[in-house]
This record gives sequence, C-alpha cells and structure tokens, in this order.
Amino acid sequence: MRFTLKQQTVFEITIVLGVMLLVKDVSDRLALIGAGSIAMWCGIIVATLFMRKHNITWRQRGLALPENKRAWLKAFGYALVIIVASLVFMGGILPLITNALGLTIPESSTDRFEFFLGNVWLFLAYLVVVIWLGAALGEELLMRGFLLNSLLTLFGDNKAGIAAAITVHALIFGLLHISQGIPGIIGTGVVAVILGSVYLYTKRQLFPLILAHGLINSISLTAYFVTDGKLT
Repeated sequence: MRFTLKQQTVFEITIVLGVMLLVKDVSDRLALIGAGSIAMWCGIIVATLFMRKHNITWRQRGLALPENKRAWLKAFGYALVIIVASLVFMGGILPLITNALGLTIPESSTDRFEFFLGNVWLFLAYLVVVIWLGAALGEELLMRGFLLNSLLTLFGDNKAGIAAAITVHALIFGLLHISQGIPGIIGTGVVAVILGSVYLYTKRQLFPLILAHGLINSISLTAYFVTDGKLT
C-alpha cells in the first residue's frame, strides 16, 4: 500500500514529534540538564532521515550564512524586527492579557535554571550549549525548517494554506512550552507566528531566526542570572 504525499507528511510529522516528546519525557525523568534541547536534536535526527528520502537538505530549508555584505545587513535587520516585535508582545501586550485573565506563570517554570545561579562559567556553558545550539539552532531547524515546511506541504502553499500552517505550527510550538502555563503557551505561540512569518517573507532564511531566537533567550536568561533569579 502506497501512501499519498499528504498521508506520508502526516506520518512523518507524527513520528518526529512523537520521538521528541518521548525523549523529553525520559530526559525529564532522568533529570538531565537541557532535556528540551536533547529531545529537539533527537527530533532533528529523525527529521533529517525523512528529508533525505525526499532529497531535501537543510540548506534548501534555509540553513546557510548570508553570502555578502548586503545579505548580512538584511539578515541583521530581519533579526532586529523579530526581536523588537517579540519583546513588545512579551513585555507589553502579554502582561496585559494575563492580568486581564488572571493568569500567572508557574514559579516552577524557572526551577531548571537555578543550578547555574552564582556560577558564571556554568551559566556561559548553558548559554552556548542549551540556549544557542539547543533552542536557537535546534528549535528553528525543527519548528520552522521541518515542521512549518511539512505543514505547508499538507495544507498547500497558498494564502489559506500558509495561514493554516503558521497557525498550527505556532500552536504546537506554544504547547511545547506548557510548563510555562497558559501565558507561556500564548507568548511562545505568538513568537512562533512572528518567526514563521519572517521565515516565509525572507524566502526561507533560517539565519535571521536563529540569531533573533538566540538573542531573545540570552537577554531573558542573562536578566535571570544577574538578578539571582528575581527577574524572569
């Protein structure tokens, strides 16, 4: 029995996300540092195998450095747009929404960061390995490079299909941050919409997204570190 392209796409998305969730659960049970990043990269490995079957490379999905000075400037410009839009929503609009609805972020959501407080070298190592390689690079590869493109194959590369793909991928990305409560799901979901929109607008360039993602997370985590966990 041969699968249609859409059936195969659904199967591949299910397997990749399933592997990622399974590894995340096991890593959490073992109390491993960077459990989310470990799970993300396991998902990337499986996604890479599926992509090879279709003769698709990560470079075709946008994993490449800018080729010239103008391209570098544009990439930094796109990253700046993402950072500003994300910080405006997370720092200005989201608090208004959560306060109006009486929602709060669980204090336990930052417990996993307490181990590096007071240790600058441990903090820097976490910043490089987990934040930049795990979250910034890993999440952009899997969420935008694989998932969003797969959903576009499923829904169609037209206006309605693009809207559906961005919405569904943002919902999935938000739910992956369920440990941050409903505010975290809303916040990361909206950021995913911003990242996905810029990704498609730039004709599938991942570098600006990786740069912006890494800087946003670095800013928030540095604030947490320098205030000894008081500012999250």
